[in-house]
Amino acid sequence: MTNKFVEEAPYHPGYEDASFKAPVSPVAAELDSFRKSNSRYLNFADVIVDFCASEQAKHLIK
Repeated sequence: MTNKFVEEAPYHPGYEDASFKAPVSPVAAELDSFRKSNSRYLNFADVIVDFCASEQAKHLIK
């Protein structure tokens, strides 16, 4: 049925990327937000560890 709608729809420049998104359950949306938040924290922790390691390496070289 969706193919029929696509065939009949007129072309509108600028809407090539338009699509219909399936509804997302609230639980899945919350889990996704937790994953993104956790990823940010882990990336920041990696930066701190790298900084500390480079500072320690500087003091060992002197």
